[in-house]
Amino acid sequence: MLNARTLTALRIFEVVGRVMSFSRAADELFVTTGAVSQQIRKLEEELGSPLFVRGARSLRMTATGETLFANIVQPLNKLSLAVESVKSQDTERILRLKATPSFAFHWLIPRLTEFHRTHPLIRVEVLAALSVLDDAPLDYDIAIDYSPTYRGAEHNVRFMMNEYLLPVMSPHYRGNRDWAASESWQDIAFLHDTEAWANADRHSEWNVWLTQMQIQPLQNADHYYFNRVDMAIEAAAAGLGVAMARFSLVQDNLKSGRLIAPCESVISPASYWLRISETRMEDPHILALVQWIKLQCEM
Repeated sequence: MLNARTLTALRIFEVVGRVMSFSRAADELFVTTGAVSQQIRKLEEELGSPLFVRGARSLRMTATGETLFANIVQPLNKLSLAVESVKSQDTERILRLKATPSFAFHWLIPRLTEFHRTHPLIRVEVLAALSVLDDAPLDYDIAIDYSPTYRGAEHNVRFMMNEYLLPVMSPHYRGNRDWAASESWQDIAFLHDTEAWANADRHSEWNVWLTQMQIQPLQNADHYYFNRVDMAIEAAAAGLGVAMARFSLVQDNLKSGRLIAPCESVISPASYWLRISETRMEDPHILALVQWIKLQCEM
């Protein structure tokens, strides 16, 4: 049977192997980098083999390290879940959910009241960031990403929902134009989200919609740029121009009449994906939140 010292060292090794950094592992474990190094060194001495090759600015596992890591991740996760399962059922659990500010404000937060009502012992902390899947260690338990890249093959990623793109404007801006005619799009102000998804260009979503609607390249148009889609949407509501919106983010504004959509929507090349922290994939609290999110997408 493993002694407590070896079990502690294995847990530290798992964190270092996951984040591939002694300093980041120390941050996650709330210990010093020196303490992490010491535990790894003792484990290497016990095993009689090095686990990492340490470079000046790099760290990689040896063959022994890779074998050990592959064999301890699942048992350690199960051990952690076993401990959690016997804790008091009345203990509040905090889950960190990371999403872009626009999605958090306009889709997630309006729905959280219902989740907290039905799951009173799970507290969701929302972390808003423009860059969602940046692999920052322990930055989240679940992340929601809007991406054109198919991520379904990743073992800790789940499909969430498709998105639809449609132009929106204020009722006043609509005027008497026939928005079904291409010429109506030649001398207006286009409002762009410059960071629709990772590595998107400044016109990505507008180009998708214009191409599918077979509207010719724009002439004499003004362009305004924002690094968040909700800012472009608010600019449209203020009468600055026409924003390319995501339907999931403007449903309430369309229902209230604050914004109008004079043309049909097209499916976006990007979809929403749920990425679960690898150490929490079997956590029942995480699974409850994932299931709730999926149900919200179907409503």
